[in-house]
Order: sequence, then structure tokens, then C-alpha cells
Amino acid sequence: MRRNMLGCPTLPRIPVYSMIGRKKNLLVLICAAILLAGCYLPARFDAEIEFARNGFYKMTFEGYIVEVTLYNDIKQKKLTPEMTQTKIERVITDFKRDSGTKEISYFGQGAFKVKWIKSGDILRSRMVTFFRRNENMVQISFSKIQKLVTIRTKYVKRSDANQLNSMGLGMEGDLRVKTDARVLEHNAQKVTEDKKAGIKIYSWKIKNIFQKAPKMLVAFP
Repeated sequence: MRRNMLGCPTLPRIPVYSMIGRKKNLLVLICAAILLAGCYLPARFDAEIEFARNGFYKMTFEGYIVEVTLYNDIKQKKLTPEMTQTKIERVITDFKRDSGTKEISYFGQGAFKVKWIKSGDILRSRMVTFFRRNENMVQISFSKIQKLVTIRTKYVKRSDANQLNSMGLGMEGDLRVKTDARVLEHNAQKVTEDKKAGIKIYSWKIKNIFQKAPKMLVAFP
């Protein structure tokens, strides 16, 4: 993760807006928000999933999430300090409703530093999502009929990615899945084996928002 002179993580590039550009990018934002069916974008992150063949899982996400409407409002200079603070508190409250949120703080420029951890039995819950279904940044789901577990991350269509990129927003991060289960399909860039622990580690490095979304299909049991 890149850091600035103060040692703070830097977010993806932020463009300088002209008056014409502001109107254009506001329209782009509205379109992107509708198409993505969510308001949060993981800008920089480190995520890990531990999944056992008996169905138990632990999902961990640490990183920086941008609330795109807040980001745009700040860049458009549409908010007073009081309005900005109200929107910040609203996002923090939203995350705190989820018991998986362990830490959340405002970083700046519409971005929030988040630590989220959840564990359980996928056979009981059938689905676990970070951090809710309409955001669906990371998800584990179980199909009892097909006897399959699917692990996937948020899919961003090329057109949506172009729109977000034009606004100066991007996505970078690392995802790891550690499992002793029988993996049927995956698109991981790297696979290593921990023979002592009896598991394989599937790794993805997300370099930009245009990259193909990580996905894994696991046989169960």
C-alpha cells in the first residue's frame, strides 16, 4: 500500500474539476451509482477468507472504502462542514449496524478506514456478504441443491469501471482464500500449499478496477 510523506495511505488519483467537468462527472456518478447498485467502493484493501471443508469460515477485510456520493459532493464543494460531518456520521452508523464491523474511522475525501471480521458456519447462514447484499464486495454462498460453495467479489462492468475511473476512483488490493476443501474452479493468480497445515492458499492481486473479479467454486462436502 503506497503511503505519503506523513505515512498515511494514499487513495487513487483525484482529478481537478473544471466547471464543465464537474457537471459531467456528477452525471457519471449518478449513472455509476445506479449501475453498481451500491454506494461503497473498496479503494485499497487486504482481504482474507479461511474456509474449512466442514463449512466453517472466517472472513476478514481491512482497508479503505470510499462512499462515492460523499466523495463527489466533497469534490464538488457542495457541502458545508456541518453537512459533511452529518454524512460521515451516517456512514459510520451504517457500518456499525453490522456486528462484523470491528473498527471504522473517517480518513478523508469520502474514504473510511474499515476493519470487518465475521465467522460462522456457511451451512447455517447459507450466505455471508461484506458488508451487505446490495454492496456485495466479498461474498460466500452455499447451494444445498448443487452442493457447491461459491466465493466471489464485487463484479464491476467495464462501462461502470470506465465511469468510476473517469471520476478519479480506482480499486487495488489483495485477496487470499485458505482452504482444505476441494476446489473445482478458480481464477486465482497464484496457488501455494501449506503442507503442515494441510491447506492451499489461493491469492489474487487486484491492480485496478478493470481487472476480472476473483471467483472460486468449491465442492461440498
